[in-house]
Order: sequence, then C-alpha cells, then structure tokens
Amino acid sequence: MKIAVITDTYYPINGVSRTYQELTKYCQAKSIRLDIFTLGKTKRTEKRGSVNIFQFIASWPVNYYYDLPPFDIRIISPGFKEKFGQTKYDIIHLATPGSLGIAARIMLANDPTPKVGCFHTLVAEYASDWAQKSFLGLPESVRKSMAGFSQNIIWNLLKWFYAKTDLILAPSQEIKKKLKILGRPISLFPRGVNTKTFNPSYRNKKSKLPVALYVGRLSTEKNLDLLVKLFKNRTDIKLQLAGAGPYLEGLKAQLPDAEFFGYLGGKKLSQVYASADFFVFPSTTDTFGNVILEAQASGLPVIVTNIGGPQELVTNRINGLVAKPTLKSFNQAINFLLQDPTRRQIMGQNARNIAKKRSWPNVFDQLFCIYQKLCNKSTIFSSK
Repeated sequence: MKIAVITDTYYPINGVSRTYQELTKYCQAKSIRLDIFTLGKTKRTEKRGSVNIFQFIASWPVNYYYDLPPFDIRIISPGFKEKFGQTKYDIIHLATPGSLGIAARIMLANDPTPKVGCFHTLVAEYASDWAQKSFLGLPESVRKSMAGFSQNIIWNLLKWFYAKTDLILAPSQEIKKKLKILGRPISLFPRGVNTKTFNPSYRNKKSKLPVALYVGRLSTEKNLDLLVKLFKNRTDIKLQLAGAGPYLEGLKAQLPDAEFFGYLGGKKLSQVYASADFFVFPSTTDTFGNVILEAQASGLPVIVTNIGGPQELVTNRINGLVAKPTLKSFNQAINFLLQDPTRRQIMGQNARNIAKKRSWPNVFDQLFCIYQKLCNKSTIFSSK
C-alpha cells in the first residue's frame, strides 16, 4: 500500500503535527510506503526508511496564525504538482484544508483514487471567536452577526473541500455529530499517546502547594480567560502553564504568581506533566485534545469542559471531572480534587490505566483497517 498524506503542518509543535509524526514512526516500523507533503519556511526533502517527507515553500505567503505555516495565495506551491504526480497512490489522505490541501483537492477532483479527509480543528468556531473578539468596539448584535457570518462561510468552504472524499475521519463522537453538516460518510479516527514518554515515573515535584497544570497553545480560543478568573485570587494552588502563543504576555500580566515554562519537549515536558497534581483544560473548541491523553498517561486526573471532544476522554469522578465552562463549576471541580489527596491519586491511576489502552500503534492499526476497506471497495467498483 502506498499512501500520500497532504498536511499544511508537519514540523511545528501542535496536535496535528504530532499525529503525522507518529504515523511516520508507525510506517517506518512496518516498512509501509508513506509520502508526506507539507509546507514550511524552506524547501526540503527528508527520507526516513519507507517514509518520504516533502516540504514546499509558499510562493505568495499570507501568515494567518502565529505558529502555523502561511497560506499560499498561489494555492499550488512550486514543485508540489510535479512531485505529487510522480507516484500512483492507493490512498490519499487530506489532513488539513490549508493551501496545500486545497491544491490537492483541486488536482484530484476527478481522480478515482480513494480519498479520506481528516477533520482536526474547528476552524469555523475559531473564526467566530476571532470575529467577536477583534471588534470589541462594535455593538454586541453586530459582533454576533459577524461571528455567525464567519462560521457560515467557513462551513461552506469545508463542504467544498470534503465533497470529493470517500470518507471523513473525525477524532471524537462529538465532532462526528457536527460533521453531519458536510454530507459525507464519517468514521472515527481518535488519537494515541506514548505511555513511556508520558509516565508517572518522571515525577519530581518541588512545590509544597498542589500544582494545577495547563499544556497547550496560549491563545484566547482556548478559553484561557477562565483560568485567569480561577487562579488570580487563589493562593492554595500553584498554576503552571507549558506552551506559547499570542496570549502569553496577557496571561503573565494577569497571573503574576503562575509559572510559565514556554514550549517544552522531551524529558522536561514529561517531568512537568508527572510533577503536577491535576490537569486543567478549559477549552470548548478542541476536537480531541492530545494533551488530555498525555496528562492521563502521566497519572493526572483532568478537568475538562462539557463542550467538545475532550469530555469523551473523561469518566466523571473516575479518572477526572467534566464541568461546565463556568467559574463556579470549575472551582467546584478543583475543590473536589483538593479535598481528598487519596481520592485524587486513585483517579490519577485510573487515568493512567485508561491511557494505556490508547497507544499510537493501536490507533494506526484501526486507521489502516479503514484504508484497506476503502481500497477493497475501490477494487470491486473498478472491476465492475
């Protein structure tokens, strides 16, 4: 089987990149031919066993988000069409609806090769959030109207992008329901975690206070204002945040007692996870939340909202807590964990046990079953 993955992000640090970096390792180990096509600041080609990574640069770049590759207004970046057309693939995996994904969508409009489209990010909700927060000087009714208009435009673009796919892959049941609007067959493609990398054995706690941890992008669409409300007046908990983003300085100004680590990786990230006492994730726009699994694998109970994909990783009061995205509900959840350290440790162990069942190899075994079914169906149709 020869597979092509088109993703507008591969090398940056984010959940989408992590997924395809892990897919690279999986295909290497099994000697599966995988070609990854991506965008970046430089043109480069990398070979890792049976995996080829082709990175192209944008001709007419527009930077639309601080840490993601730019959108190429030219759409078909130099060299992409030629390189992509050199191989006949069995499966084409459209990972992101950025300029490279759109280029592939245009080029493959009448191609019979089985195609899957993967849904990673609630782009429409992000656009809505941006519209509401970027025009604070306007009346609320106008901002709501602009937010709704932005959402409708994005969803219509997504309908076009996924229209030629044979199957859309959703990361969670919650998102699977949302994607019915696209009018295509949908299947689940959850995410995994490396339980050796994220492990309680890295624990090296130095704080005398209970430690609450957040890991992820520091941006407003992650609902981090809720963390500000929660921790700006609490002196009984130490808040730690790992990650970077456009809201970093704003958070530092509002949370002077919090500890900010910036981007972390490797052993340092493992230690920060394992040395916390619980994990807080206030986002209402995440489709899955890889960091939830990383925290659980590290032995932490997690607090998530009841909106979005992360709630499906938590069984309330067993391995974490599911709360409404309000100050009252999150405070109640935090107090519940603080009241009984023994219960908190049991919940953390339950979280670890559940994470063990979600290894990346298990996830990709399921993905390749989906690939195989699509290939078999295509063979049957072509033979007729």
